[in-house]
Amino acid sequence: MECRPLLAPAAAGLLLVAGTHAHAADKVASPFLHVAGGDFPALVMVVPGDHATHALGAAPGCERIRARRLDELAPGWRQRVARVELDCDDAVADDQSEPLTAVNARALLHPERVWLAGLPVMEVRLMDSQRWGDHQYVLATPYVAAAPALRRFVEDACREQATAQETVNTACTMLEAEDGLYLPAGDAGGIWIHADPEDDTRTLYVEAWAD
Repeated sequence: MECRPLLAPAAAGLLLVAGTHAHAADKVASPFLHVAGGDFPALVMVVPGDHATHALGAAPGCERIRARRLDELAPGWRQRVARVELDCDDAVADDQSEPLTAVNARALLHPERVWLAGLPVMEVRLMDSQRWGDHQYVLATPYVAAAPALRRFVEDACREQATAQETVNTACTMLEAEDGLYLPAGDAGGIWIHADPEDDTRTLYVEAWAD
């Protein structure tokens, strides 16, 4: 399988069904940021290294990856993020027993500064490797209350995008999964909505892909 670039957005090119609604820039008149999926902030950066010691085009290892400072975040996020945490592991093995660099970045947000589908977002979680990505907005609302609004938001955005692109055969109805809702996006991934397994007072909006 073709390896995807490390740290590439999980939704790049396939999960931006809600991108037409994104407002990821600061608004002078409002302290609030309304996100829409496909618009996750970049939480890490690659530190320039000695090219003589790294193969050309090779994915960076953990020694060259660090969390962004708050002033290095995109303008729409700087006043909404309280802190960024990073865990990186160079020892992960994929199904072909090849080593991977797995990056797990987390942004803790100031309360009620970021909103998705009218619901408050409390965390951003970005998990990436060369072969998979899992990006999440963590909402401070239980699943039973959050699911109807998120489902309506995702399906409406999907239909709007399909109409704009004249792709009338696009399936925009979310499927009932064992633990939530799922909207496929090609063969590589999709959008999931389900309760946070670590805290049932929270709901996860997830965009994920895997080779």
